Amino acid sequence: MKKMKKALALIIAVGLAAGLLGACGSSSSSSTASSSKSSSSTSSSTASSAKTYTYAQVGEAENPKMVEQEPTKPLKFAFIGFANNSYWDLIYQGVDAAVTNFAQHNVTVDKINLGSSINADVINSALESCESQGYNGVVLTCFVSGCENYINSLVDAGCPVAIIGGDAGECKRFCYIGQDNEQAGLTVAKEIDKQLGGESGAKFAIITSQFSMTNIETKRNTAINYLESKGYQCVGSYEAHDSADETYSLTEQLLTANPDLKAIYCTAGGTYGAPKALEANNAVGSVFVIGHDETKENLEYVRKGELTVIGQDPAGYAYASFVYLYNKVVANQDPEQEVMASLSQIINKDNVDKLFPNK
Repeated sequence: MKKMKKALALIIAVGLAAGLLGACGSSSSSSTASSSKSSSSTSSSTASSAKTYTYAQVGEAENPKMVEQEPTKPLKFAFIGFANNSYWDLIYQGVDAAVTNFAQHNVTVDKINLGSSINADVINSALESCESQGYNGVVLTCFVSGCENYINSLVDAGCPVAIIGGDAGECKRFCYIGQDNEQAGLTVAKEIDKQLGGESGAKFAIITSQFSMTNIETKRNTAINYLESKGYQCVGSYEAHDSADETYSLTEQLLTANPDLKAIYCTAGGTYGAPKALEANNAVGSVFVIGHDETKENLEYVRKGELTVIGQDPAGYAYASFVYLYNKVVANQDPEQEVMASLSQIINKDNVDKLFPNK
C-alpha cells in the first residue's frame, strides 16, 4: 500500500502573569489517572519520566511488509482511540484503510472511540472489555501511565498489543510507533531559534495538552531546555486540552500579558487556534507559531505563512500498526525493532503545497 499522507483587560493580564511564576519547566496543573485493578501501576499526578528509546530509522515504520500467510480462522482486532481534535481524523484515516484491507484477509477491525477525555480509567475499561470479548489483537493509543497492568493482562490472555502515538509505561506491548519525542522537541526548538535569530531574552510560551502526557512532556521540556540554554525566556506553559478554542483564548491572554512575545510552541492538538488568535488581534508576523501535525485546519494556516508544523504521519503509522499486529498474530513475527519512529518533517509555506498538494 502506498504511504499514507501524510490555538479584558488588566485582570486577565495580572492573572496570567501570576501563573507564569511557576516557570516553564514545571507544570501548573495536572491530572491523575487511577485504576481499579489491585495490581495496577500507580500513576503520579505528573507525567512519569520518559523512557530512553533507541528509535529505528525515521520513516521505517511507514512501509512494513505484510506476511504472505493467511489466518487459519477469522480474526478480530480492535483499535482503541479518542476523538478530541483533528489529529484523530488522520489516525482514523489509517485505521479505516486497515479495516478495508484486512477484511480481505478474514480479519475484522473494530473501532473503539473513547471520546474526548484521555485518561487511564476509560482506557482500562476498554482493555478489560477487549479481554472479555476475546479479541485476537489490539492497537492502542495510550498517552498516559496507569494502564500497564491492564495491557499485561490482555497480553497474558493471548491478545498482543501494539501502541501508537503515545506510549504507556513499562508493559508487555510488543511494539510502539510514534514520533521521536526528544528529537521532535529539539527540531522545533531549533526552528524557533532560527526564526528569533538569537535575540537574547526574547520571550516564548508553550501551549500543551495535559502535563500528565509523558510523550508530550518530553517534547515540551526538550524545547524549553534548548531555548533557555540559548538565552531565550520562557514566560509559561499552559494546558489547552487539545482544544483550538482554549488555544485561541490562551494566545489572546499571552498577547495581553506579554506584548513583546516572540514565539508560541503548541505541542499538541488545537494548534490552529493560535494563528487564528493572532489574526483577530492584528499580531500576524510579530509572533512565530509552531506546532504539531499535518491536519487540514493546520495546513490552512501553514499555506498563509502564519504557522509552521512538524508532521508525524499519523495515518501512516496507524495503518502500519495493523500490519505489525497481523504479522504477530498470524505468523508470530515481531518487528525488527520494538520502538519505531514515524516520519517527521518541518512543514512550512515553502514546502506545504509540494508535500500536500491535495489537502
